[in-house]
Amino acid sequence: MKKLAFISGAISGSLTALGFLFEIQHWPGASLMLVLGIGICALVFIPSLAKYRYDQNN
Repeated sequence: MKKLAFISGAISGSLTALGFLFEIQHWPGASLMLVLGIGICALVFIPSLAKYRYDQNN
């Protein structure tokens, strides 16, 4: 669970940051990167990190 949380966090953070950069520069693909980055963060990273932290405390 720890590996999944950290890898998905790195991927979602990178995609979101690149999406913002692409959006500022008006390059194509910015919307897709932002949606994927925020989607991975919301659907994979946050639940896996919460499960990891919960298991760590119990």
